[in-house]
Amino acid sequence: MTQFWLWLGCISMTLGAIFFGFGADRARSERWQIVYMLNFFINAIAAALYLAMIFKLGFTYIEDRPSYLTRYATWTFSTPLTIVLLSYLGRTRIPIVASMIGADIYMIVTGFVATISPKPISIIWYFVSCGAYLGLAYLLLKQYRQQAEQAYPRSKKVFYRLLTIHLILWTAYPIVWIIAGTGLNWIDSPTETACYTLLDVAAKVGFGFLALNSLNQLEQAEEVSPMSQKRIATH
Repeated sequence: MTQFWLWLGCISMTLGAIFFGFGADRARSERWQIVYMLNFFINAIAAALYLAMIFKLGFTYIEDRPSYLTRYATWTFSTPLTIVLLSYLGRTRIPIVASMIGADIYMIVTGFVATISPKPISIIWYFVSCGAYLGLAYLLLKQYRQQAEQAYPRSKKVFYRLLTIHLILWTAYPIVWIIAGTGLNWIDSPTETACYTLLDVAAKVGFGFLALNSLNQLEQAEEVSPMSQKRIATH
């Protein structure tokens, strides 16, 4: 069953990458092209690394528990791009973008250390990683949301929906970690793989479509001005 879920993830994100890639080529404006391209690379990276997991690259046993360390490479490269995508939509200022990416990478790295560490040391690193995630969530709910709502005062519901879905999906990852063999061992390895795969597809392919829908709503509300066509680097 593990191979089935890995193939499902690889195929789903390959199809997602193809869709977003064609979308970027046919985008009606530079802003749409950027959103499509970010989604393309998020899915293309995940698809390639899922293929690597299918061929058991990065696969090992830690305390007699099967582990796909390649999964952390997927998250290290794809999740910062998701933050850039959110930041581009919300016109977030560079210092906040950098802080969110830093917290994200710190969360992934310490989560990786938790995975390769023996128990109970792994649990300590798990909570360190969760602390970084709480910091990231604070930045999203406070700084990011404030700046997005200031930039788009008539589209608060768009960003409320983006943040709600984003945080629900990302909060599910540490829950899977703690109930899997890495933590309490309540679920077996194939079930763990199934959970992570479904979350990855939702957080990459599904969230990509949500980002496109959000941009469309912003434009329909006539909130996208000529100034907002510029990259966040100009702020």
